[in-house]
Amino acid sequence: MRLLRLKGFALAVLSFALALGGSGSAWADEWKQDGIGWWCEREDGTYPISTWYEDSDGSWYFLDERGYMISNCYRYVDGSIYAFGDDGKWTGTVFSDILPGSWAGNRYVNGWSGFSMNVPEGYRILDASATGTIGAAKTMVEFVIYAPDETGSAIELEYADAYDFANGAATTPEYIVTFHGLQLAAQGYAIEDVSQAVLGGKEYLKLSASLMGVVKRELYCRKAGEHFFECLSTVYWLDSKPAIDGLLANIDFGGE
Repeated sequence: MRLLRLKGFALAVLSFALALGGSGSAWADEWKQDGIGWWCEREDGTYPISTWYEDSDGSWYFLDERGYMISNCYRYVDGSIYAFGDDGKWTGTVFSDILPGSWAGNRYVNGWSGFSMNVPEGYRILDASATGTIGAAKTMVEFVIYAPDETGSAIELEYADAYDFANGAATTPEYIVTFHGLQLAAQGYAIEDVSQAVLGGKEYLKLSASLMGVVKRELYCRKAGEHFFECLSTVYWLDSKPAIDGLLANIDFGGE
């Protein structure tokens, strides 16, 4: 991860340190909870708002405009997106030059990448905060959508940063597809094909793999933005293929 991408975070930390006057009093503060959430009360009865907060163990949190700790979410701070886990701690993951998408009913739109999708009734939608992966993944996970047949067949959209791979700026869709292919092979999947595919009018590099001929895994990857890759992955039983194909057919780029 490039050091310059932490510039906004460093400035926020410096500003907060100056506000404390170097006294270290934050470590004597007390976490409190009510029906809304957690906040941190200082010895003088005040509490920080709209700012970073370092706990005594070195963990970093962000307190919102009401003073409550945010958790299980992405947050835009000083020009970058930061990931916070279920416990509210900043996970150490930061994204620059990218923005997450949003949902309006059953329609997802990411104005940054242009990716959009209409989800038919009956499918189960898990947005980023409901996937349980924000605190664990280095990628920006946008959603997981499950097929109506309850077999676990699903698709997932995520954005991967080139600088989180060994090749850095030289990372390509071919590299990411190969990387995922090696991971799938280690799990017992047979790699069937790598080909070009079109979703919503955009070209993707597609990896196809299968497990014992009954479970399919597919990865669609394309460059999105200066140093990000849009990765759409599917997993499904063969009987669920029509449901997955139906979702893929509802992709468009009306968000551009």
